[in-house]
Amino acid sequence: MRHAQFHIADIQLGTRSLPLHYGTLQVVDREGTIDWELVLHTIDPEPVAQAIHLLAFRSITGVEESGALTLTPMHGEAALVRWVDNSLVFRGAGLLDGFDESQFG
Repeated sequence: MRHAQFHIADIQLGTRSLPLHYGTLQVVDREGTIDWELVLHTIDPEPVAQAIHLLAFRSITGVEESGALTLTPMHGEAALVRWVDNSLVFRGAGLLDGFDESQFG
């Protein structure tokens, strides 16, 4: 099973930016099926309905020779599966556009 994990630089839920304290993206190849999950920790509690949402975000995928971060735009639909205070967990409900399988470690 191949997997990759990235830090999230910023994220939008639909048209609304979420004030992000910290976030990670986990992508797993389960015998040809790509599953993905976002774990977000927002600065303040965010009212988010337990439903499928369009998420657009930039993942930190590397560092350039100059020291600048490489940010890769990604987006896809994901279901909010749980939340506690400032923590939100989304599970991918389809394709993750912008992710390239060459990014698996």
